[in-house]
Amino acid sequence: MVGFLEGDGQGMGFRSYLARRPPHDKPEPASMPLTNSRAQPAPSPADTTVCVIGAGIVGVNCALALVKEGFRVTVVDRAPPGEGCSFGNAGILAEWSFVPIFGPDVLKSVPKYLLDPTGPLTIRWRHLPHILPWLLRMLGFASVAHQRRAAEAMHHLTMGCSEAYEALAAEAGAPELVRRERILQVYDSEADFKKAEADLAYRIRYGVKVEALDRKALSDLEPALGPDFRWAHGLLAGGRTTNPGRLTKVLAEAFVKRGGTLKRDEVRGLGRLADGGFRIATAGGYFEADRIVLAAGAFSHKLAAMLGERIPLGTERGYHAILADPGVQVNHAIGWKARAFYASPMEMGLRLAGTVELAGLDAAPDYARARVMADLVPRLLPGVKTEIETQWMGFRPTLPDSLPVLGPSAVTPGLFHAFGHQHVGLTCGPATGRIIARLMKGETPNLDLSPFRSDRF
Repeated sequence: MVGFLEGDGQGMGFRSYLARRPPHDKPEPASMPLTNSRAQPAPSPADTTVCVIGAGIVGVNCALALVKEGFRVTVVDRAPPGEGCSFGNAGILAEWSFVPIFGPDVLKSVPKYLLDPTGPLTIRWRHLPHILPWLLRMLGFASVAHQRRAAEAMHHLTMGCSEAYEALAAEAGAPELVRRERILQVYDSEADFKKAEADLAYRIRYGVKVEALDRKALSDLEPALGPDFRWAHGLLAGGRTTNPGRLTKVLAEAFVKRGGTLKRDEVRGLGRLADGGFRIATAGGYFEADRIVLAAGAFSHKLAAMLGERIPLGTERGYHAILADPGVQVNHAIGWKARAFYASPMEMGLRLAGTVELAGLDAAPDYARARVMADLVPRLLPGVKTEIETQWMGFRPTLPDSLPVLGPSAVTPGLFHAFGHQHVGLTCGPATGRIIARLMKGETPNLDLSPFRSDRF
C-alpha cells in the first residue's frame, strides 16, 4: 500500500442513578445484546426515546434510520449538522476502502514520510508523549493478518454506500449531491502502480471493480493531468458527493421532516436513571432518553467515559484547501496515492483534501499542511491556480486497530456506539445507521459485530 490515501461533547460526567421518570415512559430491558447472536426483544419504537449525540454524517445517518423505524429521536450537537469531518472531507464514497491503511508497507515508509516536510504524515513532537500509548497500540495491529481480518469485517460497512446515498439524496430532494462515477488513483512511478495493483487485487475479491488505465486513456478522461502521471486505476465501485457538508445538512432536514428533533447544545454529562434510561446534561439544561447513540466522532471517548467506559480513541488530523477558481477543468476526483491527497471538484471549487497529522485534539491547526497540498498540485494539474480561498482542519476518529466501535456498549445497557470510522465515516454512514436501527429494534444484523465490540482492547 502506498501512502495514506483512502476514502478518505466535553465536561464533567456523572454516573449517579437519578429519579425515576414518569410511568408512561417505558423502562429499558435489563440487558442489551453484545453481539448479533444475542439480540433480544425491544420496546416498541413509538414508545422509545433515543438521543443521538453527534450531528455529523454518521450521527445523521443513525438518526434518519431510527426515525424511519418509528423511534422518537433527538439529535444533539454543539454545532449545526455537518460541521466536523462531515464538512471538510474529500467527498469520496470509497466502497473499496475496507482494508486498514496502517499496515507493514506504511510502517516501513514512516521514517521517509517524517523526514519529508511535504510528506503525507507529520507528528507534532511536543505532543508525542500524550499520543504515544495510542501509537504503540496501533503498531501492534500493523500486520497483513490483521488487515485481512479487518477487511472481512469492514467491507460490510463500505460496499453499497454509493447506491445508498444516491437513494437517500433523491429521497431528500437533492439528487445532484451524489454521483456514482469512477474515482481515479494516479501514480507518477510504475513501482507505485504495481504496489497498488497487488493491493487492489485483494479488494477485487470482495466485488470492487477496478480498471487499469494507460496514459492515453487517462488523458482522455482528464486532459489537464500532468505528464508525470502515466499510470492510473479507475475505481468503479463507489462515487462522490459534490458537497459533503450540504449532504449532511440535507439528510438532517429529511430527518426533521420525518418528525425528528435537532437540538443545538453541548453535552456536559451523562447519567443513568433508576429505570435504566438516561439523563443528558447540556449547557442549556437537562433532558431524558430511553437510549443513547454515541456518534460524536473524535470526542466520543470523552462521552463514553462519563458512563464508565474507557475506549482508546485517537485522532488523525486532516486538512483541506479550497481553490475557488482553479483555472483548469477537473472531471473526476483524482487521488495522488503517493502524496495521500485528493483533488476533488465540488460545488465550491476544487478541494484538495487529505494528509495525516498526529497532534491530538487540542493543538492549534497548522495550515502549512493545507499549503503543502496547494504547492504540490501544479505537478498534478499544470496551470492550476493555487490561490487558497478557504482552508480547514478536522479530526478523524481512529482506534488502534483501525476499526470503529459499533453496537451496544459492553458496560452500559441502552448505550449504543457508532464512532471511530477513521478515514471512512462518510462511506460507512448508511450501513452504520441501518445496523444501529436493527439493533435498537432487537433484530439480528446480518453480520458479525464482534470485531467492533467496545471492549475488544
